[in-house]
Amino acid sequence: MEAAIEVQPVIKVAALCGSLRKASFNRGLIRSAIKISKEAINGMEIEYVDIAPLPMLNTDLEVDGTYPPAVEAFRRKILEADSILFASPEYNYSVTAPLKNAIDWASRPPNVWADKPAAIISTGGGFGGGLSQYHLRQIGVYIDLHFINKPEFFLNAFQPPAKFDAEGNLIDEDAKKRIKEVILSLQAFTRRLQGK
Repeated sequence: MEAAIEVQPVIKVAALCGSLRKASFNRGLIRSAIKISKEAINGMEIEYVDIAPLPMLNTDLEVDGTYPPAVEAFRRKILEADSILFASPEYNYSVTAPLKNAIDWASRPPNVWADKPAAIISTGGGFGGGLSQYHLRQIGVYIDLHFINKPEFFLNAFQPPAKFDAEGNLIDEDAKKRIKEVILSLQAFTRRLQGK
């Protein structure tokens, strides 16, 4: 008798970038994560979710329990995701305004972030976006996100050798390996929280 092979359902990951710039290095991290998941990780599908169309949070835009169409579409993407991957640049020791705006829209009742596993990757100068990660973790406590603790991924984008090409694509092989470790950790953590 053949042993039954249990097929795990595909984990759907919503990937958000806190920078709206097309050649953003943080968006380059997301592109790399998507490519790595397609080529080297079974059972995981990462989809980039653009936060640029979201209007600034204004509860006057909430009418009869509904949100503007761009907000409704964004909230649906978060709700349908099994987990979240953030690429969070650091602005003034914190997360960016566009990312905070997206977080706030999705936390409006009902909070669609609740009970989702998440991971953060970041790049920039100095600490590579580390302070934004710590602030994002604090925000996550209130909105009931569950972040992986290890591995952490910070990348100094400006320290030689070059980490990105002119279009903002990640070219550093060591960084790609580290992103893969983050994705694998998020996958394992997601399965654990789902009880699978």
